[in-house]
Amino acid sequence: MVAAEGIPGRQEVFAAGSFTSKRIERIVQIAAGVGSLIVGIQAFFAALGSSDAGAWHVPFTIVVFTSLAAFVLSCFTGRGLRVTAIVFVLAYTLVLCAWPWVTDHAKDPGYAQPWIWYVTNISTIAAVLVMSLPWQVVFTIGLPLLFFVARMLQVDFAQPYLAANAFDLSFGLCLGTILLILVRTLRATGHRVDEARGTALAEYTQAAATEAAESERISMAALMHDSVMAALISAARATTDRERALTVGMAREALTGLADAESDERMALGRPISARLIAQDLRNAAHDFGVDVVIAAPADVEVPGHVARALTLAATQAIANAVQHAEAMGLEVTVAAGAGECRVRVSDTGGGIDFASIPDDRLGIRASIYARMAAVGGTTKISSRPGSTVIDLRWQR
Repeated sequence: MVAAEGIPGRQEVFAAGSFTSKRIERIVQIAAGVGSLIVGIQAFFAALGSSDAGAWHVPFTIVVFTSLAAFVLSCFTGRGLRVTAIVFVLAYTLVLCAWPWVTDHAKDPGYAQPWIWYVTNISTIAAVLVMSLPWQVVFTIGLPLLFFVARMLQVDFAQPYLAANAFDLSFGLCLGTILLILVRTLRATGHRVDEARGTALAEYTQAAATEAAESERISMAALMHDSVMAALISAARATTDRERALTVGMAREALTGLADAESDERMALGRPISARLIAQDLRNAAHDFGVDVVIAAPADVEVPGHVARALTLAATQAIANAVQHAEAMGLEVTVAAGAGECRVRVSDTGGGIDFASIPDDRLGIRASIYARMAAVGGTTKISSRPGSTVIDLRWQR
């Protein structure tokens, strides 16, 4: 129906996007950026007074804090976050791996955490933001554990330092797990809200389309009632040949309108229809008449919706005639399409059509085939003799 045109379908509504998810993601990114900036500043000042890594101290701080600064900037801008986060996580992981081998084992490290400790959970949240769930779990557990191993290697696994480092390990695991669960919960909530919103919009769209279609049907029914009544009144009052000819034209238009009102909504919308869809509809129509017809798929060429409707309904009437009068003997249906044209041929090997014996009040072929094709600028050619009937419907732009 025309009134339903332009209303988005269910897929279009869901494709409109994840409004809530995108905004939750940005909130999480900005929050991660703020937290990483605060903790990163604390780690930077701790690194200024540190000498654990000896000659490697400056390279380590440059690598870690440069990648950290890029990650924080990406969190605030929302650009290049995946790249900067992965680079930062990998850089920090490499520093942790190298830490016990470049620090002075002979020096008493004490219980104070080195500056790399403050960066552990920043790396965790970076992994959670951009990586898949398996890698999120790996880095959430692996980075605190790697820090614990690095610290214990630094002191040659001396027992006095085990409790303090184990506390750091448990704290890092707990905080990392909380961050992981929090981010995933927020993302899941946003996704569920988007799904609920999309479902509600789709249902509303469907209801609006149904209401518009029903309104269009009511309007069409009123219009067809007036058309039929006008044709009947004109027929009752016709006294001259010209008046009778006009009455016949009015009757044909009324019959065509009645048939069109029952046509497929896709075609009633006037949208282009593929010739393959015409073939499919004719195959289904023949099946409804109790006949299985094999129709070769034509070229995937689109024709105007009203033309496709006329071709389909006229060919359906031709199939009905073949089934009714020729018992579907040798029934064949072909659909061909090209640039700016479409053709449907219905043939059978029955007894043929005797046009002279058709009463004047039987308008099946005249109104449902000839008039329908003429209304869309098409042509109808019927050749019939005993043993062969061919109805050729053709439309050309």
